[in-house]
Amino acid sequence: MTERAKRVVLIAAALILLAACTPPASPTGAMVMTSTIQISNSGATDSIGYRVLIAADGEASFVSGDGPGRAQLPAAMFDQLQHDVVTARPLAELPTLPCMKPVSFGTSTFVSQAGDRSPDLTCPGNRAGQSLKDDVKAIVAFLKLRNVPRAAGSELPPQNF
Repeated sequence: MTERAKRVVLIAAALILLAACTPPASPTGAMVMTSTIQISNSGATDSIGYRVLIAADGEASFVSGDGPGRAQLPAAMFDQLQHDVVTARPLAELPTLPCMKPVSFGTSTFVSQAGDRSPDLTCPGNRAGQSLKDDVKAIVAFLKLRNVPRAAGSELPPQNF
């Protein structure tokens, strides 16, 4: 291999490593680190949901029917979320309770990290699920997210991750 070819290979490897270390961009589409915590709300027939990506440093990138945004979560809020996600693992096995919600107008909310996704947190079946539901409620209030009426907002971009 020539000296020039070796340099090209080294530069390409460095760029790949740099891309792997890049924190998540907005939830409109980008690489998501395994440490990223995602909150997603489905919306309903008459409303647009939202997505929130929370990086390992507590920076939240979000998108809703009102548009995209970024904010740094308060340390206590972020620490509580991290603790509750770890406590609830595996997220996919969190129990839920049967609950009534309108078929057309009910929303579903999920928390996920590293491919492990909770069931809908609307009716959690144990303390760990309830803690995650409470964390999501606090974060959504802090970020001032809402389910925007479809007639008043913009649909979310496709999810690439």
